[in-house]
Amino acid sequence: MPDIALRDDIFTVVIAVSGLVPARFNAEYIVKMCKAINAEQMIVVHIRDQGETREGGDAALDIYDQYAGQYDVPIQKIPAVGEVSQTIIEIANFHKADLIVMGASGGRNIASWMIEKILKNTEIPVVVVPWNFDQALIDKKEINLV
Repeated sequence: MPDIALRDDIFTVVIAVSGLVPARFNAEYIVKMCKAINAEQMIVVHIRDQGETREGGDAALDIYDQYAGQYDVPIQKIPAVGEVSQTIIEIANFHKADLIVMGASGGRNIASWMIEKILKNTEIPVVVVPWNFDQALIDKKEINLV
């Protein structure tokens, strides 16, 4: 059973949320990860294009809010407008983030080029949770957060 070791000095985690469907798949795992590392604060951000409605993004942020309440992890929700990779880095820098977490998904949401752009333009560690991450692996103790 593999262990996933994370630094024990992570206080602020910026979580980039790509939409409602990925949030349904990844939010609980990501919040549990933040709880496991004793994160003092989760900054959860959904970034949309100019002119795009907030509805889906706000619903995704609300899913994180529910799990944060369930697992007692402090959360700040930020709906934002802008170019995704640049906005993630700006928010992470502004909040002095110790870690950036992104949930990968298909389509425009989190493409490999976007992840590469973020990695090249920040020294903050980045964790990418796969789109098809199987929460059952955590529940069955096949992966341990240590």
